[in-house]
Amino acid sequence: MAQVAGTTDTYASKGIREDLQDKIYMISKADTPFMTAVGTGTATSTRHEWQTDVLAAPDTTNAQIEGDTYAYAIATPPARIGNYTQISRKPVLISGTLEVVKKAGRSSEMKYQAMKQGMNLKRDMEAILTSAQGSNAGSAAGGAARKTAGFQAFLTTNVSRGVGGANGGFNSGTGLVSAPTAGTARTMTETMVKDMQQSAYIAGGNPDVIMLPPAQKRSFSAFTGIAQARRETGNRLATIIGGADVYVGDFGELTSVPNRQMAAGVALGIDASFVSVDYLRRMFVDKPAKDGDAFKRMMVCEYTLAVLNEASCFLIADLT
Repeated sequence: MAQVAGTTDTYASKGIREDLQDKIYMISKADTPFMTAVGTGTATSTRHEWQTDVLAAPDTTNAQIEGDTYAYAIATPPARIGNYTQISRKPVLISGTLEVVKKAGRSSEMKYQAMKQGMNLKRDMEAILTSAQGSNAGSAAGGAARKTAGFQAFLTTNVSRGVGGANGGFNSGTGLVSAPTAGTARTMTETMVKDMQQSAYIAGGNPDVIMLPPAQKRSFSAFTGIAQARRETGNRLATIIGGADVYVGDFGELTSVPNRQMAAGVALGIDASFVSVDYLRRMFVDKPAKDGDAFKRMMVCEYTLAVLNEASCFLIADLT
């Protein structure tokens, strides 16, 4: 085929309007299942504290003689636990010209970028709160920033780790929560989940959510309890069920929740009644003074994680 001589085509023509859709398609998700699942509260200082206690083990020798003199022992006081608030932020800086020119997909660049950075900030917080990060008290004069300990760092009672792995946990001497040490990676098994669910139950907890990164969600769904090719038919439609949403164990049900933001290689068993994200300053938009032909905004949040009694939850770490 050949073009007819003298044809004016799009390659030579001038003034063709651009074909740009008046929308912006964002595939990244800002879902925060951990922050959604647990409670929220208020912190009133950069050092946030609470108390934990535990009942004594049952005494099967508790038999007393008639007329015996009472004996007393010093009561064990509650333990005092704490964490530090962390400031997280995301900047927005837009030139005055960019704000007023006509744009595709948004009328205000400032509003769009503020919304986007707010979503990015939530993703940061979700990743931090579910992490193994230890706490840091920070230092004055522009030194180290305060850091809140992540969920994984708190857990020491009901924990399954690979060879060489070691717990972090709260240290009453320093008042800090230490980060754990990673062990040799291994594949998650149903036995690990059973063991940790039992351990949490014995300790007094009732975790009802198991939160998993994508790869571990697939491992969880591969447990032998799920049919490999179960089909349900109706109206000439067939469904293959290849995923598990609820695990019914000997000590209650665990709802499996995938989490895009959390680190790979862990499974978090959560009793939401004992976990809370507490805010010293909830997310807000700060508006610094204008010092040039640009608009400045800063998305800011100051928050901390309170694991009110770590023995209520469980952690399976060091997973491939």
